Amino acid sequence: MADDGSWPSGAGPESWEPGDARTRVAIDQLRVALGAAERRLADPAAEPLSVQTLTGLIQTLEALARRVAAYEAAAEARANDRAAALERIAERLEVQAEAQAAREAAMSARLDLMLDQLGKARAEAEARKTRRDPAPIRMVLVGASAAAAISVVGAGAVLIARPELLPTAVPAVLERLGLRPALKPVGVTVGTKAAVSAPVPVAPTPQDTYAAVSGALARGDANALARLTGLAEAGNAEAQLHLASLYETGEGGLPQDLGVARLWTERAAQGGDRIAMHNMALFLMQGEGGERDISQAAVWFRKAAEQGIVDSQYNLGLLYEAGRGVEKNLSEAYRWFSIAANAGDTAAREKQLEVERLLKASERSALDKAAASFQPGAPQAAPHADVIGPAATVADTQALLARKGYYVGPIDGVPSPAFRSAAAAFLRDQDAAAQ
Repeated sequence: MADDGSWPSGAGPESWEPGDARTRVAIDQLRVALGAAERRLADPAAEPLSVQTLTGLIQTLEALARRVAAYEAAAEARANDRAAALERIAERLEVQAEAQAAREAAMSARLDLMLDQLGKARAEAEARKTRRDPAPIRMVLVGASAAAAISVVGAGAVLIARPELLPTAVPAVLERLGLRPALKPVGVTVGTKAAVSAPVPVAPTPQDTYAAVSGALARGDANALARLTGLAEAGNAEAQLHLASLYETGEGGLPQDLGVARLWTERAAQGGDRIAMHNMALFLMQGEGGERDISQAAVWFRKAAEQGIVDSQYNLGLLYEAGRGVEKNLSEAYRWFSIAANAGDTAAREKQLEVERLLKASERSALDKAAASFQPGAPQAAPHADVIGPAATVADTQALLARKGYYVGPIDGVPSPAFRSAAAAFLRDQDAAAQ
């Protein structure tokens, strides 16, 4: 204590900065009492300290001691809380590190699988150069689920690990849809592979049904190919698809010509042959024998799917799941997987269960009913029946309805029950306003 009764700078209780008014009052009272006591003790002529003064001094010291003890307890509690918080943060960081390690391990496994599949695809491509299959087989590399799992980072890692794959890796990753292959026309037989010039069509007679001409071709009749060509020229879809198959594989004495095969496949598809519809979609998907058009491929897949071709139903589900050639729509993907699964396709059942987890129970219930009521050849609802002009897509319609106050929800292009209710309410109001 200084001579004037004050605390030296930085040594007194005020240096603790407790921040409590009552404590500050106690400190001020202590300073006064101690200063008075010091002056009394230094003055021999002064009267002894009174009991009242000593009592006040003691009470002030006791109050200050209680305050100090309380602040020490609070400080210890805060320290414990901070230590616990740091421990929790450390635990979270450890869990995140373990999760990151697991993700990296999974990505590494997927990359290894992709490299293996690319190697097999290369080997198969080389093998196909030296042989001809009896049926038109066109397979895209692997499943859509693998494509969804491979990220841009993953693809980059592949190219770093295997730079020699750079010319083929990008198109391979982009086209990993795993579509079902082409279907062989019923009744197509394998004839000689010796390529000859295209035969001069023979005008069909009343006896030249497809079954009769196909049988003659199987027996090796000399003019059977010319009769088949004439029947195809006359518009017989079965003959057109048969002829397309022969041109595609180079069988039956015809030269292999994918361009001609595609033209005959298209004519057969336009003539209503559902197998030709499926095969035409695959020509368009891969750009074989002509330009590539994934959107038009989806149109033909849908036509064949509506006619009951299970492979087209499965392929159409893949396109809707991946958003290739059509607007991504998990509801439509689930519906077509369900239809194919109901026809006994086990792979479609697996895909149905995979997409099922991404849909709400109410959505699945309605889609299951639609799949159960599916009849091949029956009119099907257009995939964009939920689009309201002037919008061009479901997402545009959602934005339009949201601006007009009818729809509250995500602008994701998915025709959810909430979206359909909003669209129905908007159309009712439009009809009422028109009347």
